[in-house]
Amino acid sequence: MTAAPYISWIGHGAANMAAPATFTGATMTLFGIETSTAAVQNLVDTLLNPAAGGSVRYVPALPAAIISFSDSPKCTSQVDAIGWIPGRETMILVPLWEYIAGHLLPNRLVFWAPYVFIDYTIGLVTGREVWGWPKVLARIGVATDAPGADFSCQTTIFPVLAPTTRAEDAVLYRIVQTQPGAAAPPWTSAAEAALGMIEGLLGGLAEDVLRALAFQPKIECVVLKQFRTSDDQNTCCYQAIVNSPIALTGFAGGGPLFDRFTLEITTCQSHAIVSDLLGTAPQPGSTSLPVIFAAWAKVDYAALPGTAVVVAT
Repeated sequence: MTAAPYISWIGHGAANMAAPATFTGATMTLFGIETSTAAVQNLVDTLLNPAAGGSVRYVPALPAAIISFSDSPKCTSQVDAIGWIPGRETMILVPLWEYIAGHLLPNRLVFWAPYVFIDYTIGLVTGREVWGWPKVLARIGVATDAPGADFSCQTTIFPVLAPTTRAEDAVLYRIVQTQPGAAAPPWTSAAEAALGMIEGLLGGLAEDVLRALAFQPKIECVVLKQFRTSDDQNTCCYQAIVNSPIALTGFAGGGPLFDRFTLEITTCQSHAIVSDLLGTAPQPGSTSLPVIFAAWAKVDYAALPGTAVVVAT
């Protein structure tokens, strides 16, 4: 297939910007929860591995997931210099080992997000069309919005998947502080912050892997990028697993959070988060899960241009 030149709509209402995208002064807050590796493997085998055609395979690295919240006052493109916009984003990330066919040892550790939510259109369209992130519009709350405010993700849900179900605008998940903790000593450098976050969130990995992650210049992520054909709902005109690296470019502070938190997930068939991560049925109304580690950091970061791991079509 011959690549055709991209036709830019800049100046005509464009909502798809060129990579790299940069985020300045973002406050990142991360919460770790325990998961079932069997459940996550089933999810990966459903939503990611089929596109690889056997050339690569992804398996859970740990029984853990990360719920991240990013609140950035300035989001822009380094290439399409049209201006900037503030933006918030929240996602659920799981760590995976990437195996290349024919190799017994994993090639690298990557992160994959089956759920991603964002509050501005340009970030949604660019994220989906350039890299393939499965972004959905949402209203995202953070703790600094008001005294006693929670971290939250409010989006469109369907309690039951049926033709007669009317969509609801509801809080899909939120992080609730259940008990304040002691003040934590701040991290003094980006390296200390990276090591602290990785050890806290991914402490089950071997020490050499943890330290390598802490000092590498970027976070490796993989995404399923696909576009359905217009004449056949069951086929794609393009499908690929794409590298979507995130580079940390600046550090202005951060530290662990010793407060106790709970993750509350609304029960709905449109977002089977509990069964996806735990392999169990959700509770009626909502399911509460304990947060095992939390931390925050104020950083600058960039979403770098992607590369294809494997192109299916």
